[in-house]
Amino acid sequence: MTSYQLHSDHIPGRWVEHEGKKLRWLGGTNYLSIGTHPLFQEKLNEGIKKFLQNWGSSRRNNLQLSVWEELEDLFAKKYDRPAAALSSSGMLAGQTALQIAFQLNPKALLNIAPNTHPALWNRPYQPFNGTFNKWEVTLVPTDIIAIDGTGSPWVEGIDFDFAASLAKENFLLVDESHRIGIQDIGITTEANLIQTASLSKAYGIPAGIILGDVALIDQLKSDPFWVGSSPPNPAFCYACLHAQEAYEEQLGQLKHSIKLMDEGLKEINKSIKRLHGYPTFCSSSPDLFEYLKGKGFLTNQFSYPNINAPAICRATVSSSLTDEDMVELIDALINFKDA
Repeated sequence: MTSYQLHSDHIPGRWVEHEGKKLRWLGGTNYLSIGTHPLFQEKLNEGIKKFLQNWGSSRRNNLQLSVWEELEDLFAKKYDRPAAALSSSGMLAGQTALQIAFQLNPKALLNIAPNTHPALWNRPYQPFNGTFNKWEVTLVPTDIIAIDGTGSPWVEGIDFDFAASLAKENFLLVDESHRIGIQDIGITTEANLIQTASLSKAYGIPAGIILGDVALIDQLKSDPFWVGSSPPNPAFCYACLHAQEAYEEQLGQLKHSIKLMDEGLKEINKSIKRLHGYPTFCSSSPDLFEYLKGKGFLTNQFSYPNINAPAICRATVSSSLTDEDMVELIDALINFKDA
């Protein structure tokens, strides 16, 4: 099977139904399963009662809701960055950051690392077609550099040691959508560091975030590209702001499950790619998807971001899985053999 379509009337937690069977869900990027936590549900209900609806105004509207600035301050402090700006999506966060980087360095070229998410693409620039080692050799002090915090869609560990040698003239844009909320995103560099992320993954809210220096964020917030965009839904921002204990609890459960994988998967079929300390694994093997389905687990299997590329089997361990689920999954992966 190269891909499949699953239509559902709810977001899966631990279980999902497919082809008449109840399977453990390993798809999507709902790392913390935050929507299942009672505290998050409580705070989201409070947020809906407080704000009633979405607020699709200009970012410079005379009426401003304090929840946006409060959540920006929380993210800036949480990730030890000077300032933050919320957007309505991770895609918009990345494109807004690119706009500002080009305005501040109009003669620069955009140098995109291999496997970088389209949020940091800008036509006619394309991701480098080669290895990371070969890509690093191409970097020059005038570049705007775009890169993912971890490989996408392939699970790859990115060595950010190169960032320490970048020039102060460089702009380093990092899409942290798949690390924020579940891993450390600290990067040491003299370059102008801008980190962007979707908050719909680990944080489970329809929003994006941009992290950077105060002067850069101030300029970003005065730019028409940001001013003309809509803010994120205030009810979800309220829930995120006031349910931080829920996030910590869910993260603790996820780290426990990851530790079980790290300890149990010392040796694994070479077609399966995973990182120590990370909840996602993937494979180009055409057999893994059906094999895991037969063991009671449903993964993703589709082409991304190039819809004409071979399908990738990608699986994510979320906070909703139990120890029993993890034992069965680890056993299945240990015993997987390519056809």
